[in-house]
Amino acid sequence: MVSSSIQNNVQVGQRGASNARAYVLLLIGIAALAFTAPWVKLSNFEPATSAILRCSIGLLALLPFAFREVKKIGALNKKGILLSILAGLFLGIDFTAWNYSIFYVGSGIASILLNLQIIILPALAFLFDRERIPKTYFIIAPIMILGVVMSGGVFDGGGTSEGPATIYGMNIAILGTIAGMVSGVCYGIYLYTSRKATKVNMGQIVQPMVWATAAQLVAPVIFMTFFSDRGFDLTHGVLVNGALPMNPETTLGDPITAMNWVWMLVLGIVGQAIAWTFVQYGSVRLNSTIVAGLLLLSPISTVAIISIILFSEIPSVIQILGVVVVLGAVAYQNNLHAGIMKKFKGETSAGLP
Repeated sequence: MVSSSIQNNVQVGQRGASNARAYVLLLIGIAALAFTAPWVKLSNFEPATSAILRCSIGLLALLPFAFREVKKIGALNKKGILLSILAGLFLGIDFTAWNYSIFYVGSGIASILLNLQIIILPALAFLFDRERIPKTYFIIAPIMILGVVMSGGVFDGGGTSEGPATIYGMNIAILGTIAGMVSGVCYGIYLYTSRKATKVNMGQIVQPMVWATAAQLVAPVIFMTFFSDRGFDLTHGVLVNGALPMNPETTLGDPITAMNWVWMLVLGIVGQAIAWTFVQYGSVRLNSTIVAGLLLLSPISTVAIISIILFSEIPSVIQILGVVVVLGAVAYQNNLHAGIMKKFKGETSAGLP
């Protein structure tokens, strides 16, 4: 009896330590993700070039840990590899479109637009896995889309950021919002395929990230080759003195400096390799509702604190309302309100005589 009790206590302690580690790593990953958009802007590389450099640096950083994982628990199976590659192909489109959105509507708003994935993920699960969609989804989805359009600055041209009103003959807020929405859609597809890849492996975390990161290079290379006038540009950036030039279609940004390369290294190592791996580690070990709630800290921190301090990106009133609508929709769709209400009722009941 005593031996059994000791063994149970040891197991409980091990689970507690494992959960504590998962929380710590998840929060580190979320903090890194909150700085990702600002790091893209600070590195100031052309968007497709930025995506290629980010993924390449991240891949090199992950490889030693992937080899170690293979020796420790075995190689990822064939299905896991294929799903990871598929996930990475869509995340590559996400990164490329998102980089453009960051320069067009700002790092904070671009982080909010990415949350469109909460509409895409349930839809894919319903179409391919026959998972039931709650009735609230059909109410939340149009509200979410409205919030995304509002936060992108489509209705009022955005906040106080400097730069041109149009680019390639299109309103820059509209173009940036479209890029952000494409990013959000592809992010949703990535999350769906990544989740399926996690279900078919044997607990590997780093290997799926390596395969996905390698596949992320495909989209920016194709875009750079066929759709960009700049090509693979390591000499000049996008911004001039921290702002878009008035004719960004033809004007090169500031020359790339050593400091730009420092921020790119930070983006590739911390914002790519560490952030995504740590978030993946926490996501597969903790309650999904808790993870969804904690992940909200990333875009909130970016739009409400980091982008304002670093770049003076002050959203307009309509954009702020859009941000609130988007974050509220994300919270509701992930049942965060249910947990808050349950805790509130419990405290209320405890306080009754």
